[in-house]
Amino acid sequence: MRNTWEHGGFLARAAVLALALACLPACGDDDETPVPDAGTQPEEDAGTDAGTDAGTVVDSDIAVVRFNTDGTLDTSFGASGITRLDWSKAAGGTRDSVWGLTVDSSDRIVLFGSKRGDGDRVDADRVVARLTANGSPDTAFDTGGMVTLNIGNLGDNPRHGIVDRDGKIVASGYMSQPTGVGAQTANRIVLQRLNDDGKADETFGWKGVVSSAPFMAQSPSNPEWGMVEAYAVGVQADGSYVTTGYGRTASTGTVDLVSFRYFPSGERDTTWGSAGVALVDVAGDNDRGRHLAVLKDDGVCMVGSATPAAQKISAMVLMLDKGGARNTNFSADGYKLYDFERPEQAFFGVAASADGNWVAASGYRAGGSQDDDAVIAILPVGTNSAQEVARATPISETENDRFWAVAFDSANKVYGAGFVTEGGDNRMVVARFNTDGTLDTTFGTGGIVKLNVVAAKTEETLRGIAVQSNGKIVVTGAIDKL
Repeated sequence: MRNTWEHGGFLARAAVLALALACLPACGDDDETPVPDAGTQPEEDAGTDAGTDAGTVVDSDIAVVRFNTDGTLDTSFGASGITRLDWSKAAGGTRDSVWGLTVDSSDRIVLFGSKRGDGDRVDADRVVARLTANGSPDTAFDTGGMVTLNIGNLGDNPRHGIVDRDGKIVASGYMSQPTGVGAQTANRIVLQRLNDDGKADETFGWKGVVSSAPFMAQSPSNPEWGMVEAYAVGVQADGSYVTTGYGRTASTGTVDLVSFRYFPSGERDTTWGSAGVALVDVAGDNDRGRHLAVLKDDGVCMVGSATPAAQKISAMVLMLDKGGARNTNFSADGYKLYDFERPEQAFFGVAASADGNWVAASGYRAGGSQDDDAVIAILPVGTNSAQEVARATPISETENDRFWAVAFDSANKVYGAGFVTEGGDNRMVVARFNTDGTLDTTFGTGGIVKLNVVAAKTEETLRGIAVQSNGKIVVTGAIDKL
């Protein structure tokens, strides 16, 4: 089935691939093991660009929190404002992880994350969970409000997801799978689509899942595959899905930002970009896509990082037109690099305003023997002629803070979400900005809200944020298990 499980004819090793893929009920290269003060997750191939660190495995659960429009905790949500979720019941280390959330047209909350595999497995399964608008598990969604995907007991690396225009839920991610070339494994894009009731949409790929390896071996003399990862997925007006992430055509070496497009059926669209791929290689070093937003005109804004020079990682914004070509109206190269005066900076969050006039990106700056700081960029798009804003927005002047996610409300207020460390204790943080980049002081304290769900712990960080139709702000992140 070439449209779903892509493989080269002369390279196929059916027995090996079948062993890994037959179950189709999820895998990858990064175990999520943060260290104190990081609120981050490592990737084997990511190098210094990941903004992540490895450390001691901890038990963690998921917290979903709702704030009122003024930044106070909404105690009508969940239990006194907080819903705690424990996805994994296995004995020992049971690390649950969440990468993002969105709200659907009924204000129901959809979470994208992972949990440890059942039994004595140590790999991770993909999780898509749905809560009611008020924070209770949605029992009408598959089994108890949660769908778990396990492909052949391989470790999945789920990332961001969406609810598309038809109410279908689409989750992105990647996993390392055997290529059939000796003992080689390679990361492949894995997309999953669910119907509104949580059941697999069997009109998409094979049983609702697409496993895609665009960078296969090109000749029998060089049989090793490249790798690809999808960090986010968006939907265009015709129902096609666009991804962003990173990859390489060779089996080793640096990675480039790569983007692919898939038809509503799950088949890869080879007209996207150039020969089916939109690729950015700034200077022959590592460049990565971390998130995307589809714009009103079906163009796509992607954010991440690039390496323009040795020992320098810059935050990046890339604009593509609706066919995957670089938008040179944005800049001569179609992308802009942002330097916040540190050795490393990256954007991990992006959002587009509902009126089509703005895009916002959020992330961090790090290095230089200084504490990490959150950063924000607010860009006019379309016919909007306002000034672009890009600035560091430290939550603490002495300890680490970062933004991982961003959202707009209906009034075009911009919300950055992440964590701040205070006295060795990580706290969730949300900041609200005006489109000129100033803090909106009518929100929280001076424009900032902090929440310590579990005191004296280091796991706490927000990974996702969305605004419901009533203006209330919903956030999610991992917390240490109580």
